[in-house]
Amino acid sequence: MKERSNPLRCEHVIKVLENIYRKPLSLSELQTLTGISPSALYFTVIPQMQQLGLIEVTYTEGLRGSVRKIVNITEKGRKLLEALMEIKEAQNSLSKE
Repeated sequence: MKERSNPLRCEHVIKVLENIYRKPLSLSELQTLTGISPSALYFTVIPQMQQLGLIEVTYTEGLRGSVRKIVNITEKGRKLLEALMEIKEAQNSLSKE
C-alpha cells in the first residue's frame, strides 16, 4: 500500500486543537466543525497529531454497536494552543498600535 505523504498543515492543527480544547469530540463532529476534508482529517491530520503527542484518540461504543473514535487534547496540545493564542493576541495588540 502506498504511504501517504501529505504534510500536516498548521491551520488544521489549530482548528482541531481549538475545537477539542473544552471537550473531546468524535471524528465526525470534529470534521463537521473544522471543515477539514474527511480524507485529510482521517489519514493525515489525526495520525500525525497523535504521533506528535498533541491529541489522543479513544474508542467508545456508538449507536447500534458501532465504534466511535473520540479525539481529546493532551497536555502538550493544550500548551501548544495556549502559546499560539498568546502569540495571536500579541500580534493583534501590535496591529492596533
